[in-house]
Amino acid sequence: MVNFFQLLSAILDNDPDRLLISPSEKKIVASYGESKTIQLKDYKDYQSFKSKVLITLENENIGFGSLSFDITNDSKQNSWSNFPLGEFTFPSYVFIFENNTISEYGKNDQLKKQILESSKEKKLTRSIPINNDNNHSPWIDLVEKAKLDISKSNIQKIVVGESITYENLDIDIKQTLFNMTYEYPDCVTFLFKNSDDYFFGSTPEKVFNYNNGILITDALAGSIPNKGQKEDQIRNMFNNSILQKEHNIVVEFLENQLLKISNNKVKKSKLKIKSLSNVNHLLLELETNVDKNNFFEFINLLHPSPALAGFPVKDAKEWIKSNENFHRGLYTGSIGYVEKNSSYFFAALRCAKFSSKDKNITTFAGNGIIENSKTNYEINELKSKFEAINRSIKVN
Repeated sequence: MVNFFQLLSAILDNDPDRLLISPSEKKIVASYGESKTIQLKDYKDYQSFKSKVLITLENENIGFGSLSFDITNDSKQNSWSNFPLGEFTFPSYVFIFENNTISEYGKNDQLKKQILESSKEKKLTRSIPINNDNNHSPWIDLVEKAKLDISKSNIQKIVVGESITYENLDIDIKQTLFNMTYEYPDCVTFLFKNSDDYFFGSTPEKVFNYNNGILITDALAGSIPNKGQKEDQIRNMFNNSILQKEHNIVVEFLENQLLKISNNKVKKSKLKIKSLSNVNHLLLELETNVDKNNFFEFINLLHPSPALAGFPVKDAKEWIKSNENFHRGLYTGSIGYVEKNSSYFFAALRCAKFSSKDKNITTFAGNGIIENSKTNYEINELKSKFEAINRSIKVN
């Protein structure tokens, strides 16, 4: 029996370029080296980019993709210069651990030996948490503006984001990713590394999983900070019109989108509470049967959902573009990987971007806002989301 965290430690020590970790599934997907990279900026339009990716996948076993929250927002912001609006990489070597079995794409015997022969396991190691004494006053003002604009328009919900940058800070990225994996076993911890920049986080939300003809997506919305409440207390707190309305908007949107790509019935799970160490969410899974692995179509229909943008999605995206004071880039974007007959993409949440060259880190979080949202409640929720990121970061 392979020790999951020992194996993860060895994988991290060998500096993967792309990494997706699901502790609850005991699954790790790590890529090393690149045989080919396709970037949206090198093509005249998104359709040409997609065509090139699909043609390349005919000769490749696996590709890792990242698509920004808004691929039409090509604002030239240096903070995201190493992460294009759209990108697929096709690695020279991929190491996969799943169902207690190791599989590979490509060949790198030396690297595989280094990973498997390592007996060193990292331990949960925290430094003094990054001091977040930000009072978030600009964000609070933006929340109030969102509520006002919702009251005067057809917009029902806006996800208002916030970013905080810390300068002159060096972090231990390997230990940070280990901490996140250990702290949030019900999330997918991820790393996308380009040049000197690392985009990483632990997301509770899948955009979709497609495997064996079954397409599954998450309706994850509505949040309550986790302060150790009992389950019945949490359920009572979720039993209010504001949180339920926020979640129902997401469920109805996703169900309607799934019906556009499938003639089959959309199955819905029972409404669940996804409890993380810092926050509780309402979660409902939707599932349907689809014949082909049309992952670009899945992304187009399911991302961004109202859980990431607001509703109606198009109007909410325009509001965000006009009002947020930072470029989202890959925050709330879609990241994942594609195989011949399967694809797995996740919403980039609870995340941060670290520049090892410039020694700065930017963390991201946001809340879904509707007309009747309570600002004091929202600020507490936002702080709990930033805390979830900051507490795992290991500062050198």
